[in-house]
Amino acid sequence: MKTERAQQTSDQTRTAGRGVLSITASKVYFILAGYAVQLLLPRLLKTPEQFGLYATTMGAVSILNNVMIAATIQSVSKFVSENRPHAPFTYRQALKTQLLIGGLLASSLACGAPMIARNFLLDAKLEGLFQVAAAVVFCYSLYAAVVGSLNGRQLFQRQAALDMTFTTLRTAGIAGAAALGFGVIGAIGGFSSAAFLILLTALLVTGFGKSGPEIAWKRWFAFMVPLWAYQLCLNLTLQVDLIVLKRTVTSIGLAAGQVQEVAALTASRYAGYYKAAQTFAFVPYQLIQSVTFVVFPMVSASVSSGDLEQTRRYIRAALRFTLLVLLAIAAPVSGAASGVMRIAYPDAYLAGSGALCILALGTVSFAMFVVSATIISSAGKPAVAAIVAALAVLFVVTANVAFVKMAGIGEHTLVAAAAGTSIGTTFAFITIATFVYRTFGSLIALASAVRIIGAGGVGFIAAYFVPHSSFVLALAALAAGFVVYAAALIISKEVGAEDLAAIRRIIRPRAGKV
Repeated sequence: MKTERAQQTSDQTRTAGRGVLSITASKVYFILAGYAVQLLLPRLLKTPEQFGLYATTMGAVSILNNVMIAATIQSVSKFVSENRPHAPFTYRQALKTQLLIGGLLASSLACGAPMIARNFLLDAKLEGLFQVAAAVVFCYSLYAAVVGSLNGRQLFQRQAALDMTFTTLRTAGIAGAAALGFGVIGAIGGFSSAAFLILLTALLVTGFGKSGPEIAWKRWFAFMVPLWAYQLCLNLTLQVDLIVLKRTVTSIGLAAGQVQEVAALTASRYAGYYKAAQTFAFVPYQLIQSVTFVVFPMVSASVSSGDLEQTRRYIRAALRFTLLVLLAIAAPVSGAASGVMRIAYPDAYLAGSGALCILALGTVSFAMFVVSATIISSAGKPAVAAIVAALAVLFVVTANVAFVKMAGIGEHTLVAAAAGTSIGTTFAFITIATFVYRTFGSLIALASAVRIIGAGGVGFIAAYFVPHSSFVLALAALAAGFVVYAAALIISKEVGAEDLAAIRRIIRPRAGKV
């Protein structure tokens, strides 16, 4: 019996290990391919105005897609994993659910495109782009059900293979169409075609499930709706500023007497610059997302067992690690912002460097908020996280509109938008951190926070004052910022022998150790 149990445990460990490697590889590939597209498009689409149209369209659509994918995968995976013998029935139910949800969202986007483009975003050129992008929303809806089913059955390698195939198709579709001269409509059409092809492939591989006993709809939606609410607010906090910028700049231009087409074109140009800044500002957050997958089960388990002191240790360690990693990237990028833009984009996009300087640091607050919200949710209070996220959206939108209107159209427009977003994310972090402290009596140690932030400040200064007026110098400035940051952490004894030993154990685990 012991031998069988040990063998079962070994098999589970091996499956989990391979799954983690497969999923991690697919996510890394997804991120790299995504950045490749974002760096290529400004050149392939020729002008910042065209890139701005693409960024505005996909920014709005990606909010829907990200929310739907996260909520659907988690929901389907949960229900499939809870009753594996009923997995084919649950999968069929998931497809039916997503057919309804995806159909409603896609048709609403396609039919509402004229109103969204002309009345809300004040740019008729967006109408056709939203209608083409509606196909992505529909395909993503069903594809997320497939991925959720594979995840729940722990078919991680198959899940990773599908995701990597989709990433390849999407990258080729977007960049290929733009390279062939089909412009913005071609790039979005390439995305839609890739989404359709991967959905068709996924359904051919996994089938359509089987008819049988179904989970009560009330239970299904009771689990999914809160996930939708939180994910929607989270994604709006992260990306709504681009949409607000586009509308606000257009409205300012119209109020100043500009022709509608000219005002919309100006707004698209600013949106293109801002999206370029966002691309690099989001790097620290994307790298730290994996922390939430570790924090949630660990805090949840310690809370369930009533081990308050262990929970406090987890919280302090998670927030400290998150801040360490975030500032290692954000501080040099912020300090050498103009150099970073020069590395990646044509010279015209240097207009977004001021926004990048602020957004890179604002993303630190956002990532800290996400980790803190995960801690609160894992303690059984997801409603608190959702409410704070909703308040953050309201704060970001209000601050962006107010700041951009005060700045007007000029050299300070993008900085104003970035400031509004960063103040909003900082508000969100402070608010959720207050709840964490009141609930557990623990946060990152004040002394650690001071030393880490101080080291980040020194790293920022180093990157800022090292010349970064060329590609090589920009790389040198980033390297200087990182090295000085790391040195400041060691000199201040924030990072010591224990941390370095832990890193060595991760890189080279001893024989017999897990």
